Amino acid sequence: MHYKLEIRNASTTDLDAIMKVEKQAWPVEARASGDKFRERLIVFPPGVFIAVLNNEIVGVTTSQRINYDPKNPPSSWTEITADGHISDSHNPKGNAIYVVSLGVSPKGRPGGKGIGVGTALLERQKQLSRELGLQYLVLSARVPGYDSYCKAKGNIDIGTYVELRRQDSLPEDIELRFYERAGLRQVKICPNTMDDKQSKNYGVMMEWKNPS
Repeated sequence: MHYKLEIRNASTTDLDAIMKVEKQAWPVEARASGDKFRERLIVFPPGVFIAVLNNEIVGVTTSQRINYDPKNPPSSWTEITADGHISDSHNPKGNAIYVVSLGVSPKGRPGGKGIGVGTALLERQKQLSRELGLQYLVLSARVPGYDSYCKAKGNIDIGTYVELRRQDSLPEDIELRFYERAGLRQVKICPNTMDDKQSKNYGVMMEWKNPS
């Protein structure tokens, strides 16, 4: 089957479709409201991108600018993003793109197989950081396999879990694996980063440094 994938900036006319993606991509406690997406479009419209697959919106990513110190990286997604509202947290003069959200609906994985929608959205955020001449792209990755791993194999601490590797040397956790494949590196474990049962409320700060 032929797939036509386009990544473009979003507008308010896309909000209904964006909310459908949000409901399909995130657990209930971690979903953003329509008001938060509308606010992100107002505060930092260049950082809101959608993925359009065969003329249907199947993915969305949002971002803001922050001042990032690699020697003292921030911790809580909730604090960094003002709980996802970003009006108070976006810094127009910040040295880094902070990816507030990235979600792909099941329709972005035809036949249950990924075709690179999430990767394309993340690469567009990297491109934005280059366009703005910024030094970094950073984000707080979820660890959605953590709770299920502990239930299946016994409790282990988060530090041990994020270091678990497969035979190909990539992380056991699916989201950490996605971001490491995209060239980001783990820099800090973040407890109580957001309300997320699958991750036991943990996150991992990930960093990409602009090579140019």
